[in-house]
Amino acid sequence: MKLLQCLVFVVAILGGSSCSEWLTTEREVLENQEDLKRLIPLIEAQSEEDLTPNMRKYYAELREYKKKPHVLGFGWFGNWTGKGTNAQNYLKMLPDSVDLVSLWGTKGNLSPEQKADLKFFQEVKGGKVMLCWIVQSLGDQLTPQGRDLKEYWVEERGKGDVVEGVKAYANAICDSIDKYNLDGFDIDYEPGYGASGSLASQQMISPSGNANMQVFIETLSNRLRPAGKLLVMDGEPYLLSTETSKLIDYYIYQAYWESNTSRVRNKINQPHLDNWERKTILTVEFEQGWRTGGITYYDSDRPEFYNVQGAQILDYATFDLPNGRRIAGVGTYHMEYDFANNPPYKWLRTALYYGNQVFPGKFE
Repeated sequence: MKLLQCLVFVVAILGGSSCSEWLTTEREVLENQEDLKRLIPLIEAQSEEDLTPNMRKYYAELREYKKKPHVLGFGWFGNWTGKGTNAQNYLKMLPDSVDLVSLWGTKGNLSPEQKADLKFFQEVKGGKVMLCWIVQSLGDQLTPQGRDLKEYWVEERGKGDVVEGVKAYANAICDSIDKYNLDGFDIDYEPGYGASGSLASQQMISPSGNANMQVFIETLSNRLRPAGKLLVMDGEPYLLSTETSKLIDYYIYQAYWESNTSRVRNKINQPHLDNWERKTILTVEFEQGWRTGGITYYDSDRPEFYNVQGAQILDYATFDLPNGRRIAGVGTYHMEYDFANNPPYKWLRTALYYGNQVFPGKFE
């Protein structure tokens, strides 16, 4: 406990422009500079031009840092508005150490405020933002209101061909991503947890197994990845076949209720998945566990985390895989709930500090 208390104190007081600054609490009000006419809080900044020269330099260094191997900061972000006085509703007010965000509850039709917030997060902070929803049936979340799924996607868009309807659905997702300049799609695939349908089943995803999901992923991959955008799968990525897994950039595991390191290792040990030891991200549930950094009964193999609050998320951030490499990333659901802690986003920020600074891992 003393180790964690000391760390939180250090994270709160670190300053300057060191490489660890993006793992600490950012200033909400920028320091005054001669070439600025007024003081601008970060929440009001619309572009890099609104920042001081020192902050521009800092964020340029942050963007370069994010290009280098490190434990990625990830989260499913809900209640996003990009407006108002509540910093919890802004992407740009997330910790600087956050790399990837999946939008939870956002399907498109972004407001002007959301577009501005998204652009700042991407261009100034170097973050990437993906669309995300549970995919179980053809047309989920994108079927026009009042229209029948089969009639719209198969008969109209697919000209009577189910496979062509699946392709049309995948392309419609890509069109939304292109329209709003988003960075990819996170397929929430959970047939084993009850989210089954015409696209989601517990069959292996392959041409000879779940063939429709195979077509869906192929179409998304062919559109997104050549454009430098991401295609990831969360939920049950172990249902991917080896060949299909080559089309996925990250496997994101909802490792919410695993009680110890060994159980987590067993969950993610999927040698049939392409490059699984470099593409795996572990996540913690924060709808209930945001105060304590995950479940309170978690038992980590690291002696430093024994009987320490936050052991689950700290263990995930420092997780070393069988080949000796560090986990690809750590994240939370809903990440915005962590904002209510003191300091804001205490647990995700602290976990990334542990994973990248206190116990740095191997990535090559």
